[in-house]
Amino acid sequence: MTEAVTFRATNAHADSSTILRLRDLVYVRDQGRLVDAADTAATFDRFDPHAVYILACQGTEPVGTVKIVPDSQAGLPCEDVVDVGELRAGNRLVEFGHLMTVPRVRKQSIGMALMREAVVLSTRRFAATHVLGDFFVEDGNGLRSFYTDLGFVPMGEPYRDERFAGSPLSVVGALDLAAAARGLRGAAAGPGDALHYFFHDYEENLRHAQ
Repeated sequence: MTEAVTFRATNAHADSSTILRLRDLVYVRDQGRLVDAADTAATFDRFDPHAVYILACQGTEPVGTVKIVPDSQAGLPCEDVVDVGELRAGNRLVEFGHLMTVPRVRKQSIGMALMREAVVLSTRRFAATHVLGDFFVEDGNGLRSFYTDLGFVPMGEPYRDERFAGSPLSVVGALDLAAAARGLRGAAAGPGDALHYFFHDYEENLRHAQ
């Protein structure tokens, strides 16, 4: 019997060893895209003073994570490749990054659940209006249909993320959370639909925003 999965918010200071171990399992051992998971201070971790991590645990074992970077004076990671100045005006931005699950749980929808937890936390804690992220592209250099179905739209041109050895092209996508929730109300979306899964309680979460 598969153990239940729980989620908790943390930060890099409190759980640095756990986060590094997950990176090692995924980026180094499984995907071979990094040589050393600890060699990320200048790239992955420069926004950690402002970031929140969500850890997924199966029983007591951490099996996945996603990083949430709220906009601040330090800016956002994606600004290395796109200009978000126009989107920033009058909005509250967060960026999701380094969503990963260990190989043995990848068919259990834990990655999707981590993304939903990140949407909920971003709405409640940061009153976020827009989510940004960088995603590997489909053939033809577009966003994958899963992300476009949620409402992500591409920003800028596809680029190669030099942090990862042998990585495919990536593209930055932006999601208007309120527009996605309105799309759910206007669609025949049931409990099994991705829009319903992510946004059925958006208005309630917005009311609880800090």
